[in-house]
Amino acid sequence: MGEKLINRLQRNERAAYMELYDFYFKRLHHFAVNFVFDYDVANDIVQSVFIKLYESISGFSADVNIGAYLCVMVRNRCLNYLRDQNIEDRHKILYLQAAEETETLSWIDDEELIRKIHAVIEKLPEKCREICELRFYKNMKFSEIAAQLAVSENTAKVQVHRAIQKIKETLSTEDVMLIGLLSFFELF
Repeated sequence: MGEKLINRLQRNERAAYMELYDFYFKRLHHFAVNFVFDYDVANDIVQSVFIKLYESISGFSADVNIGAYLCVMVRNRCLNYLRDQNIEDRHKILYLQAAEETETLSWIDDEELIRKIHAVIEKLPEKCREICELRFYKNMKFSEIAAQLAVSENTAKVQVHRAIQKIKETLSTEDVMLIGLLSFFELF
């Protein structure tokens, strides 16, 4: 999925929308359910994101990361929904934070961005690189990383935070959608 798909979407090709929907709907829906804990609400949120994309696709540049865009839109709409519902259940808030913390790089479908991230991670100091590889590539929780590497959870969190800051500094402004995704790796 890349520039060709954006161009096809901008030409209003129905097959392009079906391809996009088939590829992302289940992933986005699962992602939304982890935020709002309601299957139907998550369905509505994801549907509204696809509608918004349809309405605004003409303004997209051909090189936008569509997966990152959809993910950020779903996350923002889920957070808006929770805010509007005045969710005050502390367990839901903690679970939401936990769901955010366990996201992986699997949302990024742009090979160039992935190469840039890998390059930054490879240049990190050894312990930081090792922690980030476990977090980003193996989707390990901070507690698991801490146990495996004999470090504290806080050390693992700090190292991931530093790596994310380094990645953000390295990315160009063209990669702004990815920067939003990277926030999933940090503790809020």
